[in-house]
Amino acid sequence: MAGFSVALFLGVAAAWVVAAGARRLARSYLRLAAVLYAALAASEGFAFWPEAVMAMVLSAGAASLAMASYGGFRRAPRIFSAAMGLAGSGLAGLTAFLVGLPVLAAVPQVTSAALIAVFAWWPLWQGRRSGVYLMLCGLALIGAAACSLAPGPLAKNGLLLFAAAAVLGAALASNLFVEEEGKRRTGLPVDHR
Repeated sequence: MAGFSVALFLGVAAAWVVAAGARRLARSYLRLAAVLYAALAASEGFAFWPEAVMAMVLSAGAASLAMASYGGFRRAPRIFSAAMGLAGSGLAGLTAFLVGLPVLAAVPQVTSAALIAVFAWWPLWQGRRSGVYLMLCGLALIGAAACSLAPGPLAKNGLLLFAAAAVLGAALASNLFVEEEGKRRTGLPVDHR
């Protein structure tokens, strides 16, 4: 299990670095998701309340990735809407742990994945690769939600790998979108320095 926690942590670290090239609007939410998923990796690695942390992080992390996707491809989400979405998702995860119904934590994850899929259609329709990464991020969130509902260590290992794929996919999509926009406007690649 510790090896999969390390894989999640490395995926989160890579997403943090890649997020530097994303739009400022998306970067904050991407890095928030990275911190949340890093907390999940640490919780699983050190066996410190893994079930409680998993329920809250998966819900709030998925919502943060949805906000990042919206901010990266459209415009900044309204502060009140973003705060309510993140707080509601985290509360759903906490309630799922306290009540013992993991399906409550899966609802915000599936909703966020559906929103990310909707946001991915615009770049996909334009033939941009960033839409493919965003769609894969949404599918990885669905996989993480499915693994969170299944019992056993194999499901937990799958959950950690799907979470790493989701956060890295969102960061790559946002970064690639900036490069595609720069090439479309100027005809030259974008320098991220």
